[in-house]
Amino acid sequence: MNHDIYICYDKKDEKYGDALYNIFEKNNINPWIKSKYMGEGDHVDKITSAIADSKCFVLILSKNSKNTNYVITETDIAFSKDIPIIVFNIDETRSDGNLEFILETQKNISSAPNSKKQLETLVNETSKYVKKPITKVNVDAGYVKLFEKWNPKKYVVLAIPLVIAVILIYFFVIVPTGQHTTDDGIFSMNVTDVDVSGSGGSYKYTIHGESYNLPADSGRYFMNFKFFDKNDKMVYEVNSTADEFKSGIMWSGDLKTNNVTYIGFKLTDINNKILSKQNYTIV
Repeated sequence: MNHDIYICYDKKDEKYGDALYNIFEKNNINPWIKSKYMGEGDHVDKITSAIADSKCFVLILSKNSKNTNYVITETDIAFSKDIPIIVFNIDETRSDGNLEFILETQKNISSAPNSKKQLETLVNETSKYVKKPITKVNVDAGYVKLFEKWNPKKYVVLAIPLVIAVILIYFFVIVPTGQHTTDDGIFSMNVTDVDVSGSGGSYKYTIHGESYNLPADSGRYFMNFKFFDKNDKMVYEVNSTADEFKSGIMWSGDLKTNNVTYIGFKLTDINNKILSKQNYTIV
């Protein structure tokens, strides 16, 4: 079978895999999926070949799949062969361990809160990798309902006080003090702006940011910046400690390219616990 993409999922999530299969097929993107094409013979060879022959690898990430050995193995095969990976997170699961390392720089799309819009985004992003432009994405209402996480009518009574609580927490906790708790209290950082200047193969990048409750021993916290081009290829990486944050500047340095489209930022403590994580798009 000539296919465009490989859909990876845990057996418990097969209904979601079959749904994506039908959505992609309806939009002229040919998928390969175990439930349809496994058949007889050596399953390992079939799966490895199917992944290798794909232009894009779509992973259905969930609480079921994140620790499944064969899901991790299939994802690792795609990563090792430089096949673009798109993560479709169906229950807001956070990857960890081996998957976290592989998926850190990959496209990540959540099925919530607007499943129709998110499914359309998934198809559009996939179409770019397989070079099959789509004017209008077709997604059946039944599949949208499958990926919807909550029934608004059922939970509207509970949602109202929850929304009020979230608003109060936002204005009285998050806004004044930051978003992340560490042993030293509340501390977080984020990128607010990036200046690029220069020409002729030498370009100066200045990353501006802000911090909330920067601790006195900020040298125990680490900033990681990854620079990506329009093809999601990392072109540069730099690490520094949080005590280098001065006068609103997180980092400044020279690169040989001005084709950086976004910067991935991560703040961690001495135990490598993530305190802040952000992708900042350079306009």
